[in-house]
Amino acid sequence: MNGLTWETLSAWLAMGGYGLYVWGSLGMCAAVFACELLSLRAQRHALANVDAEAAGGAAQTPARRPVLTQQEQDA
Repeated sequence: MNGLTWETLSAWLAMGGYGLYVWGSLGMCAAVFACELLSLRAQRHALANVDAEAAGGAAQTPARRPVLTQQEQDA
């Protein structure tokens, strides 16, 4: 168990010589996650623009409208 204890921050960051792989993989995962979020946001904005154009160019048209059940429509 001696390999799991680090006495300094630099030793912990080095991770026994595997720090480059560990921190590099974590960095790549964070970068892919950020790119995925940005991509989803861009797709959402594009869909909102398409919906706004289809509604006649209304500026405040919501991207999605709820579908009402028959009971809600009758009320």
